[in-house]
Amino acid sequence: MPVGLTTLIVVEEDHRGVVDALTDLDFRFETATPESVTVLDTFDGRFHRNGLWLTLHEGQQLAIVLDGDDVVATGIEPTKAPRFVRDLAPGPFRSRLEAIADVRALLPQLRISATRTMAARRDDEGRVVATAVFLEHPVTDQATATSTLPALVIEVRDVIGARKSARRAVEALENLGLVAVDGRALTHLAGIAGVDLGGYVSSATVPLDQAMPAAEGVRHVLVNLADSIEANWQGTIDHVDPEFLHDLRIAVRRTRSVITQTKRVLPPHVVSEAADGFGWLGGLTGPARDLDVYLIEWDDYVRPLGATATAALAPIRGLLEQRQAAAHATLDNAMSSAAAAALMQRWRSQLAEIASHEHQGPHAARPLGQVVRRRITRAQEKLIDRGRLITPDTPAEQVHDLRKDAKKLRYLLECFGSLLADGPRKQFVKRLKALQDNLGEHQDAEVHVALIREIASDLHEKAATTDTLLALGQLMERLEQIRIAARAEFAEQFANYDTSATEHAFAAMLDFLDS
Repeated sequence: MPVGLTTLIVVEEDHRGVVDALTDLDFRFETATPESVTVLDTFDGRFHRNGLWLTLHEGQQLAIVLDGDDVVATGIEPTKAPRFVRDLAPGPFRSRLEAIADVRALLPQLRISATRTMAARRDDEGRVVATAVFLEHPVTDQATATSTLPALVIEVRDVIGARKSARRAVEALENLGLVAVDGRALTHLAGIAGVDLGGYVSSATVPLDQAMPAAEGVRHVLVNLADSIEANWQGTIDHVDPEFLHDLRIAVRRTRSVITQTKRVLPPHVVSEAADGFGWLGGLTGPARDLDVYLIEWDDYVRPLGATATAALAPIRGLLEQRQAAAHATLDNAMSSAAAAALMQRWRSQLAEIASHEHQGPHAARPLGQVVRRRITRAQEKLIDRGRLITPDTPAEQVHDLRKDAKKLRYLLECFGSLLADGPRKQFVKRLKALQDNLGEHQDAEVHVALIREIASDLHEKAATTDTLLALGQLMERLEQIRIAARAEFAEQFANYDTSATEHAFAAMLDFLDS
């Protein structure tokens, strides 16, 4: 049934005549049943952003329903909600959700329990042309002490191509003195309960004014990044999904980069303390994230080797998983330590005092736009100069350093993006990202080849089977091919970046900033 518009009618207290009004319009009511509905989404609200609803209905049976579709996922345990999309039965439904959620976990965003009654009006041929869903006395354990859910919510839905019946139903209920608004029952109830169904979306960009003192502007950026670090902190420790660590690591790296790039804006001792503290935290996140990426990409690495080699590589995957668990345990212990708590507490305190600190950086009072323009220009010049020095014989460490240079530039563009001309910025970032993708592919392959060599040494000591050793050799060869191909492609990618078109986009991007 293709669902059309939805009209929500909220009844703050019991109201007589509602059922009679709809019955007079030939709506037929089903038996009322208790039901609990849980809205599932990723931490960053990916389904919500795509206009989709993934709801878990617990009543007579357990099912996952993508709201607005006729598709119902099967193969779910009767008493257990799926943690990841991959827990659903294979098929088009799961494939559609996987394309959106990727590796993110499915988390309960809102849970509503109510007595649910369904009413439907059918045409002469028995086809449903309008529905009305009654949710009586809804409750949720997520509501605040001051929020009160309404006694009844009626969700009237019309069907595309047959909207007259639903409109008549809404008019009849409005004649009873009820107020109708466009929307969905769950959206309305979530708002009352104080639940943001949009999830937490991390953005490095914050509103800034180029005329504001540089110290104040940098403080806004760093406070926003601290918010992102803390938002992903517990999810990283709890291993909810790999993206928590990824987003935390990115926020830490952005923080370190901004501190380094604006060190003459910030108080000197703040720069020194923060560089040490976030350097320590960032160093701890590296091994765990590298192993996360390796295991995420594992299937893509081994699939071309064939089923036999993939099966023989099972011990290799097992060793990677052991190393991943050990790396995460080290990170978890560090993030749960008093030192980590003190780092973030001290950082928050320092951020609050930056603008009024008695020992300001020498550029603290300069206009933010002037400082940002100079830092971005210098970062671009450094990237171009160092990129031109790379040849096919350049050591891999120098290529990796160039990747760091590209990231520093990208972080500046993201964190201070509200000061830049939006259209040219997007054009420039598109060019920069193509170069970064190439450098990232090369670096990942370098890291993964080195790790496989370490594991190969361990396997020889553990008397691995001949099949496993042969398959390991195939895997190493494949990773080496990826590395070589990425390195060979670098010259072309950098040549595409080092052009007058890039220069024009760069200049236009900075056009509004003070020189």
